[in-house]
Amino acid sequence: MRHIRCFLAVARAGSVTHAARVLNSSQPAVSRTLAEIEHIIGQPLFDRTGRGLHLTEAGQRLSRHFDIALTQIETGAAAASGGGANARVAFGLLPNVARTVAVDAVGSFKTAYPETDIALHWAGVVELIAKMARGDLDFILGRLLSPEHLQGVTFEQLYTEELLFVAHHTHPLAQPGAHPMLVDFEDQLMIVPLSDTIIRREMDKFLRARGIPPFANQIETVSFEFTRTFLRHNMAVACLPKGAIRRELSEGTLVDLGIRGDELMSSVGLSFMRDRDLSPEAELLAQHVRAASQQFHDIPDQL
Repeated sequence: MRHIRCFLAVARAGSVTHAARVLNSSQPAVSRTLAEIEHIIGQPLFDRTGRGLHLTEAGQRLSRHFDIALTQIETGAAAASGGGANARVAFGLLPNVARTVAVDAVGSFKTAYPETDIALHWAGVVELIAKMARGDLDFILGRLLSPEHLQGVTFEQLYTEELLFVAHHTHPLAQPGAHPMLVDFEDQLMIVPLSDTIIRREMDKFLRARGIPPFANQIETVSFEFTRTFLRHNMAVACLPKGAIRRELSEGTLVDLGIRGDELMSSVGLSFMRDRDLSPEAELLAQHVRAASQQFHDIPDQL
C-alpha cells in the first residue's frame, strides 16, 4: 500500500516535493519509494524534466490499474468496518451539454439511485483527458474530441449537433427577410470560441473553406453564460453550439441566422478510456445519458 499511495501521489502532483507534503513524508523517503517501484516494475515510470515529473507510457498504464485497485481496497475496508461511503461516479462535462443532456441524465439517475454520489468536473479538454487517464473521471460527455486527444480513448456517438451563428432578436441581421451572409459579419462585433477549443477549430475550418478572413472585431470566450447575457444587452453575433442556446432559440430571444456548412456539424457523445471498464455505477449513469440523448435523435439538424 505504501508503494501504491506514493506512486499515485507523485503522479497526481507531478513533483516529489509536493507529493511528500501530501503524504506527510520527506522528499528523500518518497524518492526512495519511487526508485523501489521502478526497480520492481523494471522500467522508468516517470520522465524527469525541468518542469516536473510526467508519467511514461508504462507509468500511465500502472496509474490506471493502481487507481482502480486503491479505490476497491478503500471501499472494501470501509464496508468491512461498517462505515462504507456512498458509491461515486465522476465525469467530465463540456459546456454544450451542460443545460440539456447532462441535466436530464443526472436528474433521472439520482431519482433512481439516490445513494450514489455524482461529481461533475468542468475544465478544458486537455485537463479532462488527463483526469480521465489518471482514473479521476469515468468518462467525458460532450462534442467529439480532436484527433490528438483520442489516443487511448473510445468515442461513442449519441447524436449530432450544429454550431450556429446567432444574434438577439432585436439585431438588424435577425430581422425577418434579412437573410444574412458571411460577408455581413465583417463589420459586426463577433463572439467566438477560444482559439484552443474544439468548436473554434470547427468554426475556423468552416471560414477558411469559404475564404473568410478572421473577424476583425471579436470577443473570444467559452463562457456561454457570458455570451447569452452579452447578446441581450449588446449588438453582436455569436457562434455557439446549438445545445447551449436551445432554450433561447425556442423562446425567440435569440435567432438562428441561417449560416450552414458541413464543417459546423459534429458528434456529441461519451468518451471513455479504451482499456478500462466502467464501474457498475458509471455504466448505469452512461445508460441514463444515452436515454437522455434520445430526444435529439428524431429532430436532426438540417444542413
